[in-house]
Amino acid sequence: MSQTRFELSPDRLIMVQATIHALDYSKHVTVDLILDTGASYTTINPGILSDLGYDLSDPNLHKIDFITASGNTKASIIPVSKLCVIGHTFEGMEVAANYLPVDTYAHGLLGANFLSCLDISISYSKHTIHTEPISSLIYSFTP
Repeated sequence: MSQTRFELSPDRLIMVQATIHALDYSKHVTVDLILDTGASYTTINPGILSDLGYDLSDPNLHKIDFITASGNTKASIIPVSKLCVIGHTFEGMEVAANYLPVDTYAHGLLGANFLSCLDISISYSKHTIHTEPISSLIYSFTP
């Protein structure tokens, strides 16, 4: 079991830090994500993914329709080389390249495609997240 501390945004959203690695592992960036149990996909700002060398202009990228608080949009789905967040590392995790509303405090969302790989317990009073991997994972996983 892993335990991670979190911060609350001014509007009481759970904020966690994630490290995303470049496609060729040459660099990485740490970003703030909102833990969002209502989001189907983990979502990362497209500018961050582009800066890490991911080609968002590739016409072969899978695109999905997104229904957001700001309206409907399409987002490209990108497998990232390595994503480290709340004490776990996944290789090949798919993320949606999509912008959050301008007034958001984060660079993306930590969504169900990541969260569903873990059993999760959240303590608001202690600002901690306890996680345990679920054994039937579809991604390469490192605790």
